[in-house]
Amino acid sequence: MEKRPHPIRQINKVMVAGRGEIAVRIFDTLRQMGIATVAVYTATDAGALHARQADERFLLRGDNLTETYLDIRKLIGIALESGVDAIHPGYGFLSEEPEFAKAVREAGLIFIGPGEDAIRLMGNKAEARMLAGKLGIPVIEGVTGNLESLDRQAGKLGYPLLVKAAAGGGGKGMRRVESAEQLSEALEATRREAGSYFGNPEVYLEKLLPSPRHIEVQLLGDQHGQLISLYERECSLQRRHQKVIEESPAPNLSAELRRQLVQAAIALGSHIGYYSAGTVEFLVQGKDFFFLEMNTRIQVEHPVTEMITGIDMVREQIRIASGQPLSFSQDEVSIHGHAIEARVYAEDPQNDFRPCPGKVLMHKLPTGDGLRIDTSLDGPGEISSLFDPMISKVICHASGRETARKKLIRYLKDYVILGITTNQQYLLELLSSASFVQGKSHTGQSRASTKKTGAKSEKVLLTNRLLAVAFLFANGHKRKQGQSAWQRIGFWRLLPQPSLLVNGKVIKLRLVYYTHDHLGTDDAPPTSYRLIMCNDYRMQIEVGGSVHILYYLSVNGALLFQYNGFAIRVSPERYLTREILSAINENPVLEGEHLVRSPMHGKVVRICVDPGKQVNRGDTLLILESMKMENKIAATAKAFVKKIEVNEGDMVEDNAPLICLSNKVR
Repeated sequence: MEKRPHPIRQINKVMVAGRGEIAVRIFDTLRQMGIATVAVYTATDAGALHARQADERFLLRGDNLTETYLDIRKLIGIALESGVDAIHPGYGFLSEEPEFAKAVREAGLIFIGPGEDAIRLMGNKAEARMLAGKLGIPVIEGVTGNLESLDRQAGKLGYPLLVKAAAGGGGKGMRRVESAEQLSEALEATRREAGSYFGNPEVYLEKLLPSPRHIEVQLLGDQHGQLISLYERECSLQRRHQKVIEESPAPNLSAELRRQLVQAAIALGSHIGYYSAGTVEFLVQGKDFFFLEMNTRIQVEHPVTEMITGIDMVREQIRIASGQPLSFSQDEVSIHGHAIEARVYAEDPQNDFRPCPGKVLMHKLPTGDGLRIDTSLDGPGEISSLFDPMISKVICHASGRETARKKLIRYLKDYVILGITTNQQYLLELLSSASFVQGKSHTGQSRASTKKTGAKSEKVLLTNRLLAVAFLFANGHKRKQGQSAWQRIGFWRLLPQPSLLVNGKVIKLRLVYYTHDHLGTDDAPPTSYRLIMCNDYRMQIEVGGSVHILYYLSVNGALLFQYNGFAIRVSPERYLTREILSAINENPVLEGEHLVRSPMHGKVVRICVDPGKQVNRGDTLLILESMKMENKIAATAKAFVKKIEVNEGDMVEDNAPLICLSNKVR
């Protein structure tokens, strides 16, 4: 049981020991409460929104996370120098590090979070499972021990199973293993990841349930012994074991099962004397439920709970940390309507959700009733490879679930992010899937959906004509801005049968020119395209009575379009270069030498080949860590390793040379 200090302490100034959208979100509440704010930032984050929004900002000098956002001594030093009363850890980084909470309090400052004993106890997932079992809360079958012991006992659990980091969280440090042949590599990779992200390489094995639901209960407790729930959230739609869509309340959840989940969560929280915001997570299979873990921090998905309850959880965290009691009782908490959140990531769902850091050239937010967007961008910016690839969270609230779902789809289509690859179309697929519409999602649904994405993308190819015509309209709009008559009319004469590249695919059009804003196709029956509206970034095109909205941006002779959540590049075929041809060809035939380049910014964590070694297509050449994810760089053809251009531990830029392959032994 935690010791509970009762004296109320005034909080006038708070430092947020994190970055990104959660720091921005915390600053919003602090400003509303009249509390001064302090931000910390790295050289990479110098222009970040959270650093610009705070009243004061301090540079964290260092070359990596260990020297910046994970440096307890440095953070405490800045807090004391700036004269803050309290530190909010946000989520990620040190938010679930008991030594950080302890150091904050030992420095005479207020930690806006739970006591370090609760963080420590729940931070080790293996120990938390044991405690839950002792309290009579069902837990999934699992085994702990050293690597040799885990290897021996895996067969008893049966496959598939999960390798999990004992100190893990946020979906990190977790790998699915389908067979005994995969176990050794998964154990090694998870241990490496756990040591890197959490400072503790301990791992354990857990039986994998076939298709469970992921449901969590939000708790709030004060330092006076009051602990209540803000009901539950459903977080079943995940990729790489990280949530992508969350909602509250959970659909198709019986009143009895909800009661049991809340009761189990309260029992666990009460036993450890928990206070502040915390979340107890469960897996639900039919009418049965199993304890998964407890997160001793505010969750990424907390906005859906705030929208259905009307409670500002960060405000309550601050009040609780100052020693005040909760401002409401359990009886005063009620559910109003339904809320759904979608996480927008800089990643490529078509390529195993590979992180896609880079520069956001256009960032325009949608507007509408019941909409909330938590983001770290307020315009063009850069998504760094050093951090998580999440760009923003789009949250929609409505009186009913179906209304919230439809509105969220519309808002995602109107959310413009150009310059990098995002998962917006994938989110739209999930929100439109039959299982989600029916409220029957499960944790395996995202894996199944990615297999269908390619097929659905074929359907998008039917819109290529629209995109090609939009390219002509956009360029015609630009030429109309010119001074000469030739510039205004010459475009249509010069390209009567334009040949364009749409995401690398050649599209040839036979067009009939009616007016500068009305084109038709020369086929039977002809299709009419009429430009209704066009400005510097948005156009409306009428096709057969239907109006299509497209957003666009001109970049190096090409146009970047966003249409129905898809990001598409359109350019004249005459700009086809060797580099573009190489990118279009998914299975290049290796002749002579081939230089494997980095597809992203990142860190080389492991080199898997040696010079002179023969590799086959698909073999892993090296492992690149980017945005807190490990990514395998594979050989594209059978070849020999001629030269390795990097070393383990190197930071590499996008397109940097990694390994030179040759069709001959050197």
